[in-house]
Amino acid sequence: MVAVINNFGGFYSTSLYIHELKKAGGLVHAPCVNNSEHVTCISGKDVYLGFIHIQNLEEKITEKILEERVRHGNFLHLQDFIERTGIELEQLNILVRTGAFRFTGKNKKELLWEATFLQKKNKQHVPADQSLFEEPPLDFKLPPLSHHLLDDAFDEIELLGFWLGNVFDLVDDDPKKYLLSRELNQNLGKDVIVLAYLVTIKYVHTIKKELMHFGTFLDAAGEWLDTVHFPDSSRQYPFQGTGFYRMTGKVTEEFGVFQVEVKTMKKVGHKEIHDDGISGKGFAF
Repeated sequence: MVAVINNFGGFYSTSLYIHELKKAGGLVHAPCVNNSEHVTCISGKDVYLGFIHIQNLEEKITEKILEERVRHGNFLHLQDFIERTGIELEQLNILVRTGAFRFTGKNKKELLWEATFLQKKNKQHVPADQSLFEEPPLDFKLPPLSHHLLDDAFDEIELLGFWLGNVFDLVDDDPKKYLLSRELNQNLGKDVIVLAYLVTIKYVHTIKKELMHFGTFLDAAGEWLDTVHFPDSSRQYPFQGTGFYRMTGKVTEEFGVFQVEVKTMKKVGHKEIHDDGISGKGFAF
């Protein structure tokens, strides 16, 4: 799976290969300044995403990180990283938001605050490679800065193109209310309601030249769920891009494979973070 990810090929998106990698027992980690390489790397069961997956991260920054690690070892803290790489604030913030400094034990909001302060200080500071003495890191006394799991999710979706966590933690609905793929065989011939995340669509024309679709989804248990969308259903309930869909339909079976013959379909939004907690959002990503 790591080889497929690094090949940037295959039929599915990178996020789906990561999903399969986790199902096979891999422990997938977001990029880390002390463990990641240019491309995704694996050691035992630990897989660290490569810097190449971080959108808008400049290649010269990746090269500097890897060069510094070879010459002087792992980075000790945020201040050490800034002094050794001379990184600009915009690029540093991208790394912070992807979780590349989680080894410090500080949350992203604390690190973003420190990054801004240290960058201003560093303008009048002697770079680490020109200094005769190693300076201890500054000790910051900050008020509590709240951080939510969904902050990480939205950062990763924006900067990596996908989230490494359970995608169903983001849906503005309760997945427990819906049938799972493994339960379809117990409901053959019955009408059911499912909630699933779209993976891919196959477009087919009938003998009457009408367009119909076959859908491939993931359910809340991370298993594949297949759907059939005949012409009438395809016209009335078209796909609206990647995201979550709530579907009603009849369970059918063909060649030992159970699927849902979709009658109605509606796209479901994702959760949004507000100051007073989490609430739903009226559109889907």
